[in-house]
Amino acid sequence: MNLNRAPLKQSQRRIPPFKALRAFESAARHGSFSLAAEELNVTRAAVSQQIKLLEQYLDSKLFERAGIKLKLTEQALDYLPLLTDTLDNLAFGTNHLFGQKKRETLKIRVAQSFCHMWLLPRLADFHRNYPNIALEFYSTTNLYPSNNNTVDLEIVNGYGNWNATEYETLGRKEEWSVVASPQFLNEHDFALDIEAIALFPKIETLGYNEGWKTWFALHDSSLIYSAPMMQFDSTQLSVEAAIQGLGMLIAKSVLVDDALKQGTLKLAHPRTMPSQSQHYLIKNITHHNAKKINTFREWLAHCDMLLEDRKC
Repeated sequence: MNLNRAPLKQSQRRIPPFKALRAFESAARHGSFSLAAEELNVTRAAVSQQIKLLEQYLDSKLFERAGIKLKLTEQALDYLPLLTDTLDNLAFGTNHLFGQKKRETLKIRVAQSFCHMWLLPRLADFHRNYPNIALEFYSTTNLYPSNNNTVDLEIVNGYGNWNATEYETLGRKEEWSVVASPQFLNEHDFALDIEAIALFPKIETLGYNEGWKTWFALHDSSLIYSAPMMQFDSTQLSVEAAIQGLGMLIAKSVLVDDALKQGTLKLAHPRTMPSQSQHYLIKNITHHNAKKINTFREWLAHCDMLLEDRKC
């Protein structure tokens, strides 16, 4: 079909209703009213109604039934590529002229295990809500702020004893929990006395002030317990080992909450232990572009990682 022609005057334009055009283009492209309804976020009946409206406007039939499948008429087959190209060009032009908002980059230095086990599973939500903020991460296992002016924010697992630093407690007061895989729980009876539990295979994360020694001391400071069979320098690896059923693990609740919800780990013992260390959100006070910083902070609060006990 040759469409080369001189431009029409405005009074000569014959343009069908836009909703009807979108409904037809989507249904024709998918070969389905249902898939078109899903794409356009409307009901199937609404798609059908818009296509009937377009057929009335054009005084032409666009679809024929071939069993349970939709079949385009000859005129509709010619009309579809023209309409698809037109909508694609319109979308491209709109995005090019109006959609290219300046993207800001928020640089975050973050505790490695917290990033992997709590932050990463939730970042898709951040990007859905704030597509114009790019995130740049630098992982760390340090217990202290870096005082590095190249980052905007830091999330550090530490003790909060820093001077001349603006920081906030991230989340509720943290505690330690004893967790294990369903397989491990089937093989080991945690209803036994603490003396028997003390001999179960253990996993521990290095670098913390607390561990199995302090947890067993809550029960009996003279209790004899077997040394951990495995120790890792990262909670991420410790949790993976526990999920594999290699031992019971004592871990910070914030780092195993998702595994508990998913059922890959279960609470093995009801007794918890307060944590001396805590995750903190640290703001670089030399950075004056506070909007992107505050946006990320507010998102953390929206995720129920509430910020308390502000200290500047």
